[in-house]
Amino acid sequence: MTTPNVRPPLQDRSRQSLEKVLTAARQLLCESVSADLTLIEVSKAAGVSIGSIYGRFKGKEDLLQVVFEDALEQMDLEWQSLMSDLGARPLTLPERLPLLVDTLAEFLARHAAILKPFMNRAGNADIARSGKQSHGRMAASFIAQISAHQGEIRHPDPERAINSCFRITYSSLARFLGLGSAADAAGEGDWNHLKQDLGTMSVLFLTH
Repeated sequence: MTTPNVRPPLQDRSRQSLEKVLTAARQLLCESVSADLTLIEVSKAAGVSIGSIYGRFKGKEDLLQVVFEDALEQMDLEWQSLMSDLGARPLTLPERLPLLVDTLAEFLARHAAILKPFMNRAGNADIARSGKQSHGRMAASFIAQISAHQGEIRHPDPERAINSCFRITYSSLARFLGLGSAADAAGEGDWNHLKQDLGTMSVLFLTH
């Protein structure tokens, strides 16, 4: 973690204290979904003095930014590993796409608790920028998986069609999970049916 928003600890004890603070803040965020926490709450949950927290961060916004950057870094590594494993499998497009959709769906579901509070803070320019960059990397990897099957795609505009598959799939999954502005629509329908239908529709859209 090299973000400039945190003063780097120099001793093992300080590093352990920082990890406690970040872990506590992340847990509180996952429970609150609104990112409406206080440094006093983080201090109590982490068992670290408020003075120690201010010794590392200028304030709450800096702490939130570090937690978000740390979460995104872990998520990016996990996503790229998932894409590498899936990309190594010798599959046809009709076989790969449903697995790709399912992989994205379960990935978002695993991380929905930490994504929700930060998506609700999209007005923060730093958080919005980091989130957009991470989303772009996710989209690029998803699209690359499909683009490798150009010979199987019959849509007259493959590039547009592939991008549409990602946008529609991501938006539908995010809506179900209550990410971003679609919180009121969370949980509508059946999760497994949604994944299956998105995979099937994507295959038909691209190959017919």
